Formats: sequence, structure tokens, C-alpha cells
Amino acid sequence: MTHSAVPPYLHTFSIPTPFPVGPVNVYLAEGNPLTLVDAGPRYDHARESLEKALTGCGYRVADLQRIILTHAHADHCGLAAELARTSGAEVLSHTASLPWLGRNANVRHLAFYAEVMHWAGAPARILVGLTEMWRGMGRYAEPVVPDATLADGDLLQLGGEDWQVLHTPGHAGGLICLYQPQRRLLLSSDHLLRDISSNPLVEPPAPGEAERPRRLVEYMAQLRRVAELDVALALPGHGPPITDHRALISERLSFHEERARRVLDTLGGDVLTVHEIASELFPDLDPINYFLAISEVIGHLQWLEVEGRATRAERGGVARWRRVG
Repeated sequence: MTHSAVPPYLHTFSIPTPFPVGPVNVYLAEGNPLTLVDAGPRYDHARESLEKALTGCGYRVADLQRIILTHAHADHCGLAAELARTSGAEVLSHTASLPWLGRNANVRHLAFYAEVMHWAGAPARILVGLTEMWRGMGRYAEPVVPDATLADGDLLQLGGEDWQVLHTPGHAGGLICLYQPQRRLLLSSDHLLRDISSNPLVEPPAPGEAERPRRLVEYMAQLRRVAELDVALALPGHGPPITDHRALISERLSFHEERARRVLDTLGGDVLTVHEIASELFPDLDPINYFLAISEVIGHLQWLEVEGRATRAERGGVARWRRVG
């Protein structure tokens, strides 16, 4: 039996954030357990907005029974610890999000990103600005330890219906979407956004692994996977609903193909660092957008490397890239 796409038990709350991306969408699923999908950032305006939205549906924070975190970015998880403390709600996330949610995550990741920026050939003055930015971001997310973890293929009950957990690494290593096949409805988090191209962010290796993940390579594989799903409507982590997910995914794949071509054109016959490529493609950026640009260029270079279209050599901990052929 096929149902109408958005069930009456599912409510969208647009919650303000202090970030350039703008408001974040969090979702309330009524029923037992009363479930919040994502939590918003630890930020006064977000807290007030969430409380008001819950009140509009006849609930208080204390009534929440479960919080599902789609990924471990501050705009999605920042308030989770506080909400769980107030309500006793169970917190769930994908296993790969755990290193990003716990205590000392910020300190570990500061060290990792300092190493990445050196590897990318970024000047010291840029690293100082980035370090200040990362330290500042810490105030928008309180550490939280999930009560249980989710894996690809798990089933969750929302509103008395079965929803499938889809692990879709790319924008973040632990990112999950939730899919209700009978309704052809997808909660796509930041994996698929209508008006913004999700940026696959550079991340440290998983615990026990040495190799840095290739997030853009994973992201493109997961886009192709989601394109195979029967989806009438996708409700994203930011912005308006998506009514033609396959057309949007086709646009995203083309965008990244074109960006990879631009990276190759920038390399030309030269041997360049990530910083040199990013500065050519995206000049005069503030720290947060510089970090996004570095992440994007690293992602495309990793993809080109996998495809045999670019190669790198490292000296003194700095990678230099050249075009193949």
C-alpha cells in the first residue's frame, strides 16, 4: 500500500543557527517513542525556537523520549546533550559519529586539522585563523555520548512505521538518512540539499585506521545509491523539500565532474600544493570558507588520484600534486 508522502505524525521545525548555512531543519515524529531527528546548535535562539515549536505541537522538551542524530556537526547535534539531560531521552547516532561527539573531540581534531593544513601547504598565518575558528565552533556543541548506535540497514519505528537507516558517508563519515519505502519519503539530512551542494569535509582516519578517508569518493557513490531509491519527496537538513531527487543527484554529480576538471585545468603542467590550487580557484576567503575550499580541493584530488588522473609526491610533510597525462 502506498501512502501520502508526509505522514501526519511528522513535523518539520526550522531552527536558527549562527552559521552561514542558515536555519537547520529538525524533525519531530509523534508516537511512542516521541522522537526528535537532530537537535540544532547550542545557541539561545535555537533553544528558544525549538521549545516554541514543541509547544506548538503540544509537547515540552521533557516529553522527548528519543533523539536521533543524523551526523555530528554542531548545527545538528549541539543541543542533544542538554535535551537528553532534561528529558531522559535516548540518544542514537551512527557508530562513525562517536569520535566527533565525545569529550576532547575538539582537541583531537584541532591537532588533525593542523596536520592537514601543513600537508596542504597552507601558510602559518592561515592556520592561526582556522584554529581560532575551530575553537569558537566548540561552544555551539556540548559533548554527548549516545546510548546506542545505528548501522546501515537498521529499522527504526517512527510514528508506528518502519524506517530504514541508510549510512551515507560523504558530507560526514557518520551521516545517516532515514527512508520510509511505502511513503517513498526520505529524511536526507545534509546528504542531499536542494539549494546547496553538500561539501564532503576532510576528516581523520577512523579509530584503528591509518588512511584518511576519501569523503568525496564515498559521497558520489552514496549519491548514486540514493538515486536508485524510489523517493517521491526528500526532506533535507537545510532548505526546502526535494521533489525530484534523481534530477538533483544528476546535477550534483555533474557539478563535481566539472569541479574536478577545473582542478585539473588549474594544475596544468605545474606541480602545486592544495593551498595553491584552492587559492587559484577560490581567492580571498574568510577562514570558514577557506577550510571548505581546502576540503573540496582535497576531495577532488583524492578522486582524481583514484581515477589515475592526478598523482602526488610528499616532501617535508607537504603534498604536491601534478596532472597525469
